[in-house]
Amino acid sequence: MATHQEIAQVSDQELLDRMVSSHAGRFDEAFWGYFGQYVAPVLPDVPSIADIGCGPGLLLRDLSIRYPAARLIGIDVTPAMIDYAKALEYDGDTPQYHLCDISENNMPLEDGSIDLLSMVAVFHVLSDPLAVSRKIQQALAPGGLFLLQDWVRTPLEVYMSRMTDDLPPPALQAARERLLRLFPTHNKYTTSDWLWLLDLAGFEVIDYRELNSPSFRTFVCRAA
Repeated sequence: MATHQEIAQVSDQELLDRMVSSHAGRFDEAFWGYFGQYVAPVLPDVPSIADIGCGPGLLLRDLSIRYPAARLIGIDVTPAMIDYAKALEYDGDTPQYHLCDISENNMPLEDGSIDLLSMVAVFHVLSDPLAVSRKIQQALAPGGLFLLQDWVRTPLEVYMSRMTDDLPPPALQAARERLLRLFPTHNKYTTSDWLWLLDLAGFEVIDYRELNSPSFRTFVCRAA
């Protein structure tokens, strides 16, 4: 399966810049309020947390502020992302970062060791999500949570408008061409598809909802 970079025809550095600039909007007050309601009460005082597809490590940085004693692990397939993440400052110990393609390799996580496993905008590109789901369940500690945030199918007009509403006119044409290539990938699953797939994969969905974008859903799950 083509990577996002191949589909979008952007460099690793461009993708990194976009993820850094968009982080605050994706992990805003709505997200952390939801996290406080559905995730935080389930976590132990000193949790082990893994972020698969961690990108530039900003979510793990934010988690280190809230859980400075936590054991944090980041996994990503792009060297530039891992390098950026390692250079960040953390309130606790620097997370363990691994350069790994989870679709081809076993996750570098011990069985039963993870209290919270986060995955943002990764699951929809996997060619075999059921196989990766089995790896996630093996890694989760008893009662551990799988926090999935991913794209849901939206009308083309809504998708294009939301993704280009802050762009200046000179950049619109190139952006629209890129987004038309990305549209089939980002619009692969409806919310109902996600719920069905998670159930098939052996997860119980505790809660799910739209937080800060009509094109995204957040699911809090545990092994059924």
